Amino acid sequence: MDLSLELPLHILWVLALCLFAKKGKLPYTTISEKYSLEYGFSEIEIHIDAFKNENLEHTPKVLLIDDLIATGGTAYAAANLIQKGGATCIEVCFIINLESLKGSKELEKIIPVFNVLDL
Repeated sequence: MDLSLELPLHILWVLALCLFAKKGKLPYTTISEKYSLEYGFSEIEIHIDAFKNENLEHTPKVLLIDDLIATGGTAYAAANLIQKGGATCIEVCFIINLESLKGSKELEKIIPVFNVLDL
């Protein structure tokens, strides 16, 4: 995920920020999700306690933001990780949607998707 997009929103809205990273890039205990690529497989992970907050009386709600959606594999894996982490992904937002690869259409089957620009 691209920090140039997520970090300003975090600062602007004073929201919690949870980073997803490729397998082995995060310190601490993590949970992971594998996903398929056009040419193989990859895996992303988050901290196991990314959405834990003893002060909350409800399930955390997450807005997943990324710069680009192509086939949707990474976003689908991230949405699954959000659920595994004990939160609810309420929507996924992308700056650019590569329509010909149909990732956004596939993702819309499980979660609302908002795209700024469809190419």
